Amino acid sequence: MIRCIVAALALLASAPATAAWQEVRTPHFRIYGEGGTKALRTFAVNLERFDTAIRTLFGLDVREGDDPNPLTVFQVENIATLKTLCEAGRDRRKDCALTAGFYQGRISGSVAFVPRGLGPGASSLDAQVVLFHEYAHHLMLAHAHVAYPAWYVEGFAEFVSNANLSQDGEVRVGYPAQSRSWSLYGDYKIPLSTMLTSSVRAIGVRERPSFYARSWLLTHFLSVMPGRETQLFDYLQALNNGKDPIAAADQMFGDLKTLESDLDLYLRRNRFAYLPVKVAPLDPASVRIRVLPPGEAALIPVKMRSQRGVLSSDMEALARDARERAAPWPNDAGAQTALAEAELYAGNVAAAEAAAERALATAADAGDAMVFKALAIMQRARDADDGGEVLWRDARDWLLRANRLSPDAAMPLMLFYKSFIDQGRTPTTNAVAALKRSVELVPQDGSVRMMLASQYLRDRNPRAARKALMPLAFDPHAEPDSPARRLIERIDQEIAATEQSSAASPR
Repeated sequence: MIRCIVAALALLASAPATAAWQEVRTPHFRIYGEGGTKALRTFAVNLERFDTAIRTLFGLDVREGDDPNPLTVFQVENIATLKTLCEAGRDRRKDCALTAGFYQGRISGSVAFVPRGLGPGASSLDAQVVLFHEYAHHLMLAHAHVAYPAWYVEGFAEFVSNANLSQDGEVRVGYPAQSRSWSLYGDYKIPLSTMLTSSVRAIGVRERPSFYARSWLLTHFLSVMPGRETQLFDYLQALNNGKDPIAAADQMFGDLKTLESDLDLYLRRNRFAYLPVKVAPLDPASVRIRVLPPGEAALIPVKMRSQRGVLSSDMEALARDARERAAPWPNDAGAQTALAEAELYAGNVAAAEAAAERALATAADAGDAMVFKALAIMQRARDADDGGEVLWRDARDWLLRANRLSPDAAMPLMLFYKSFIDQGRTPTTNAVAALKRSVELVPQDGSVRMMLASQYLRDRNPRAARKALMPLAFDPHAEPDSPARRLIERIDQEIAATEQSSAASPR
């Protein structure tokens, strides 16, 4: 059922009072924030309502109970704090000045950073819309069996993130992208041909606002206009079959000039359909709130920086900060686990292992501490003069313990496989199966996808390697000449040469 609304262009912002750090756990999320308990609970419930609506609308799978690889969300104080975190990361983002929230897919746990409120002078992106946008990327990557072009990745996120959560339980997906109004109605309009063929990184600063706005408009148009949904599906299928983006658009959508005129008319009508989804109330017992003990709370700034990713030049400083913060709390498992991670970043293997052991002495079921202890032992094994066979076995034993504790946690599975590669041994059948399972569980981590593609190439299965690489090649923020694209080109050349040789062979 599709309903219509008139576009409303409004500014939304909020700024709850600061309180103690709390953790909210729901089936799909782990949220850390300093807002009041009521505000954090509402935030968490709204996230789950949004998740249910999108999964229902697009027929995505739902597992019972808690996701062992939940999205971790850090609600930071304001947009200034967010930008500082963005700029400090080892990926050295170029667009931090324009960032109102960001997401990272990680095998150790995907993470999103959003502000509680944007504050004076910020853009009109509401904090909830920002998070919904980032979570849309997380869901798309989690359920993507095909690769998507940059405009659709961002357009889909814009389309679903402007959802309206009504009091009666209905979630209305497809509301106008209020924050994009200036770009939609402004003087500059990115050409459709440029939008269809470019990555976000390839788009200049002047063109980028229009890119996001027009991507939303095209996605909305193709998603709700009768008959267009099939065109969109056929277009994406053609791209994954190797068809040129412009040729695929001409074939599936019709002449691009006509499509551009249709889009402009759609915008001028100023009436946009939305898709209503009825969502059942969330079981109150599934929302668990925990006030962090003082030690764990003291290490939250370190944990955020570690999970953001740290420049090599900053790793020792982070470890020093972690040591100072954790020193008063030797029996706090959360504090010691965060310290172990920071020490590992800095290469302080013995200190990392000692911190992990202190965490495990306090909480024997601390899965993250088991993983950090295994990582420390793996580093000692790499440095061992005798090849470290005993150490490698010890590390794998800790990974197996973590796996028994949480069989579908992705990080121990991946590291079990990697331990064989790092040792210089051929991975066992079980190790390869563990790697494949880790990618199924957390397909958002590009480095692990690359690891799986390399294993497929070792197994002489180039088509499976190509399939694993496709989402990386179409990453909207990747360079046009990314390693994944170059590797796919080589694979295609090898496949073509093999097929040509096979066709030329006498029968």
